[in-house]
Amino acid sequence: MKKDELIQQIIAIEWPMFQTVHNWRERADCQDDEHTFTIMRLSQFSAWDESTLISYYKDLLETKKDGRNIMTEKYAYMMAKTHPDEFTLIKNDLPSISMEKWQLIHLILRQQLHWITEIVISYPNIKRKGRPIRQSEANSGETSFETYTTGELLTYSLSTLKSLWAYIQYLKSLGRNLNLEILQYTAALYGFTSIDAL
Repeated sequence: MKKDELIQQIIAIEWPMFQTVHNWRERADCQDDEHTFTIMRLSQFSAWDESTLISYYKDLLETKKDGRNIMTEKYAYMMAKTHPDEFTLIKNDLPSISMEKWQLIHLILRQQLHWITEIVISYPNIKRKGRPIRQSEANSGETSFETYTTGELLTYSLSTLKSLWAYIQYLKSLGRNLNLEILQYTAALYGFTSIDAL
């Protein structure tokens, strides 16, 4: 399967899952915006290498076979920071996370926080229009880049985390910034020539 076909297969599984995520209070507006969802996910996955994409695709197939919703789990994990009281009511329903996974998540998150911090120095519009970078900068109930990324990483299998971390190390060795490349894909998909326009 070609990379673009693989990405389309992934999004085709994710979107219906996203549709059935039950918000704590009411359905989120973004759940009715397939266009934006597709651009955001397409941007992220286009910046990944094929090995990580294949591993994540297998994650999706496995969770689907088990009757789980990886999107529900992602947003549930985020609630540990955004809605801690409500999180205590659901945390036992979520898959447990091994120490090895936590260690990889910490490494990946630390590098991505470094990269996104570099980006907002050069492109302050990204911080102005986007999420707060760290949860300590967020208002009550607001989801930071740090919390969103952690929630997503927690849903990945150990295999996917290892693959992503290996790719991140490869990009770092070349002086490349994964988060910048994701934003460049986002800008292009919206028809912009630069992320300055985002």
